[in-house]
Amino acid sequence: MHSNLSSRMGPFLLCLGVLLAFPSGCALADDEQVWAALKEGGKVILLRHTHVVIREGIGRLAPGNCAAEVNLSSRGVEQAKRLGEAFRAHGIAVGEVLSSPYCRCMDTGRLAFGRATAVQYLMPPGVVSDSQAALNNERVLQEILNHRGPSNLVMITQDLNIANIVLEPAYMGEFFVLQPNGADFTFIGKIQLYAQ
Repeated sequence: MHSNLSSRMGPFLLCLGVLLAFPSGCALADDEQVWAALKEGGKVILLRHTHVVIREGIGRLAPGNCAAEVNLSSRGVEQAKRLGEAFRAHGIAVGEVLSSPYCRCMDTGRLAFGRATAVQYLMPPGVVSDSQAALNNERVLQEILNHRGPSNLVMITQDLNIANIVLEPAYMGEFFVLQPNGADFTFIGKIQLYAQ
């Protein structure tokens, strides 16, 4: 038992040492490991839409009218394009791109991957009833667990939806990579390409 713990602590301590000396060192290594896992295919990507300017009442707006919604900022448009370029540069196969119907999510998908399919179960919890939010969360989890095949599934949504699955907040433009394992999933890692 002790030797097993030591073998697991070695890489952690090494990474900690690198992190203290070069703050971006471990993050870069982690990013490359995540990209390598994505290259294998069969993963699920939970992506928060790219940058918007937050304003009061954002959570009460219904989707379907982009003129009245909170949309991607010029920075968010550029981020989404660069996100797609990063996926292509790493040779990542992207299959279905599912999205919350909000324009900021749909536009992120179109700009990054050239497409997005709106699905109601990726709506944020605050705009649906508590019972519907619970059903939506179950559906998202089921879609993750059911994913199979050589390509990667992309799900674009808001921060609360992602936090309900990975149990941590998501920054705008950040994505989390999951490996479905039948009845559960493994959290591979996350990548944030842009400073907030």
